Amino acid sequence: MTQTKPAFLEDKGISLLLDIANLACHKGMPAEARTIVDGVLAVKPGFPPATITLAYSHLVVDDFDTALDVLTPLLKDHPDDADARIIQGLTLLLAGRKAEAEDAFENIPEGCPQKLLAAELAKTL
Repeated sequence: MTQTKPAFLEDKGISLLLDIANLACHKGMPAEARTIVDGVLAVKPGFPPATITLAYSHLVVDDFDTALDVLTPLLKDHPDDADARIIQGLTLLLAGRKAEAEDAFENIPEGCPQKLLAAELAKTL
């Protein structure tokens, strides 16, 4: 008899879990967000959206070094991940490392809609 994965472990369910984790970050609950992300990463090790959410959970509490430490291996394996570059750039910008932030934003691949978002974000901040 084969076992099927529960629905929340399918792609749609994992996406919903990450949405909840991001919402937890916005509501001042980064520890709870990390618990959710840890569960997702247990099922999908190295999953870029989960790794980005984990970094974000550190960013929201000004733990910039940890956020960057989380992103470094992801960006090594996925240097063109626009979402990871945006979080990296935002982290660096908030850490007062403006030149490095600009470099991160410039490394977002051309043609990505996120590149425009990053440019606007950098101007606003």
